Amino acid sequence: MNKSGSIKIWRAVAHSILGALVLGALTYTGYLFHLNLATASFLCLIIVVSLSFFGNLLSSAILSVAAVAWLDYFFAPPILSLRVADPINIVALCAFLTTTLTITYLMKRVRREARHAELQRKEMKRLYELARQLLALNPEEIDSPRLLTLFRDVFALPAVCLFEDQTAISHIVGEPRYDLEARTRMGYLAGEDCDDSLCRISIRCLRGSGKATGALGFEWPDHQEFTPDSLSALETAMLERVRAFHNAAQTAAAAQAEHLRTMLLDALAHAVKTPLATILAAIGGLRETGGLNSDHLEFVDMVETETARLGSLTTRLLRTATLDREEVRPRLQQVDVARLIAKEINLKSQHFADHKLSLIHNGNLAGVEADPELLHLALEQLIENACKYSRPGSEVEVSTRVTEGSVAIRVRNPSHIPTEEQSKIFDRFYRGKQLRDSAPGTGLGLDIARRIALAHGGTLALEGSNEDGSIFCITIPISAKEY
Repeated sequence: MNKSGSIKIWRAVAHSILGALVLGALTYTGYLFHLNLATASFLCLIIVVSLSFFGNLLSSAILSVAAVAWLDYFFAPPILSLRVADPINIVALCAFLTTTLTITYLMKRVRREARHAELQRKEMKRLYELARQLLALNPEEIDSPRLLTLFRDVFALPAVCLFEDQTAISHIVGEPRYDLEARTRMGYLAGEDCDDSLCRISIRCLRGSGKATGALGFEWPDHQEFTPDSLSALETAMLERVRAFHNAAQTAAAAQAEHLRTMLLDALAHAVKTPLATILAAIGGLRETGGLNSDHLEFVDMVETETARLGSLTTRLLRTATLDREEVRPRLQQVDVARLIAKEINLKSQHFADHKLSLIHNGNLAGVEADPELLHLALEQLIENACKYSRPGSEVEVSTRVTEGSVAIRVRNPSHIPTEEQSKIFDRFYRGKQLRDSAPGTGLGLDIARRIALAHGGTLALEGSNEDGSIFCITIPISAKEY
């Protein structure tokens, strides 16, 4: 038996002895005044009930038995003995004992429930105050130590500990009497709530979105009543609120950074196109002046060709920036896809002279509704990637097929894409590990081509990749009505 239990027993014994002496004095006084059994019983009942306010159920039971003994001794014939001659008096004394025991039990129960209700009221008041303070905090100002400090201050807790699964770090506030940090960590690992009444410690696992997110450990305050479940629910809600805020902030920051990047690309593209147009105009003027020999004309043609190429690249950059803002929709018109592909293959054959480019087409591709500039940009990305990331002398094959109201354009090249990278190649700025040093690039080509396909109501997919090569297929509807 612990120390507190021994103290309670000694208090009950002392209260019983004192109460028995008071009852003895009362009944002896009534005996001197010649009171009858009924009157004396009523007075003793009042005294027993009054004394029960200051004791526990054990002391009240002892007092009830002592009162019956005094009544029997002084008022039930034969007087001044503990024998009872009349059966009626036996019934009366038993009724008195039953009544006192019942009344004291009910009084103790009412007092206990009233005390419990008062403690619950105080706990609810603390919970309300804590919730009010938590909701008043800005999510960006909330951190784990601050939350734990509020818990400790509002509930007068000796110590509070939080273990977070994302960082595997424990935060503790207060002065724990036991190893609260280790108990909290073990509670998370076990995944079970537990209460230790001897050490006055509660561990609650925090669960959000159906999974454990950490654990909260409390050392109880001095009063017995405590609400660890409510506190753990509040802590879980606040942690979820903070995480949601940080996720939203990161998303907003990423969107803003992307918008600024797009604006920068747009500004750079416009800034470059103006001097390029001036250069082309000057070259045209030089050509018209005459007096240029064949060598000069060759240089002029070279400058004009490269300037036009830079203008094309700038236009592509500008169109890419516009696509990123998702403000452009395809400007549809009747396009001869076969002629468009042939033109692109002819251009790329000049640029990649060490590759073999071929075209195989099947079906009528003259009436496809598409944006020629966007479709040209998508094909350019696919064919250029096929040439850049394959060995010199490789064959790049472009084929077309009309099926079920759509046209499919496949670009096959002999390069192999590792299995672990195939799910990432359409991500923006992603470049394969083997290609980062082999060829220059930004990792935007496939993302741009995919956006163009989606803008037309079509798709772009990697149909397969093995040691023999990789096949990319872009599919778009023949008619705008198809999407």
